[in-house]
Amino acid sequence: MARNGEEHYSEYQQYLAANHLQNAGLSLMTSAICGYVPAQAELGYKYLHGILFPQNYDQAMRWLTAAADQGDAPSLTSLATMYMYGTGARTDGKKALELLEKALEQEYAPAARFIGLCHEKGIGVPKSAEEAFRWYQKGAEMGDMGAAVLLGDAYENGNGTAKDIAMARHWYELAAAGEGEEAESAKEALAALKEA
Repeated sequence: MARNGEEHYSEYQQYLAANHLQNAGLSLMTSAICGYVPAQAELGYKYLHGILFPQNYDQAMRWLTAAADQGDAPSLTSLATMYMYGTGARTDGKKALELLEKALEQEYAPAARFIGLCHEKGIGVPKSAEEAFRWYQKGAEMGDMGAAVLLGDAYENGNGTAKDIAMARHWYELAAAGEGEEAESAKEALAALKEA
């Protein structure tokens, strides 16, 4: 009896936990080929960042597109960032925004942060610090810690809003309580605030 994509994905997770990386990669690839959306999304992400597989933007685009076409919000967002920054694709701000709006329809908070970055940098839309601030606020209120750091920065520097160090500290502290890159960025920002 043939195994389905979900079974291969479960096998991938078991191999990964046991640090059998070659078998993990094979199981993940097989699961993605079977059409299992979480595997397609993860495979695209891993190719994009060179994790478990050599970095390959063509493969990242292929697998993220496969998952995004089935409505996977994180894949829509990752694909949008590729278009935002011209990573493995030509820069296309309008396409990036279209993908981010689809992700946001699913209440995927990081999409709001990247829409804010589009407004801040003028990617696909006119530059607007006020619009960027509005989107960072939306993302932060939805629970995205990356947006919280950017919101803290906007308050700290008066970008798109009145300068407000107390609000900057609030958002930095919120993000610093989490984990990962956002928490580290927030801790650095808090330390810099204390020195100022």
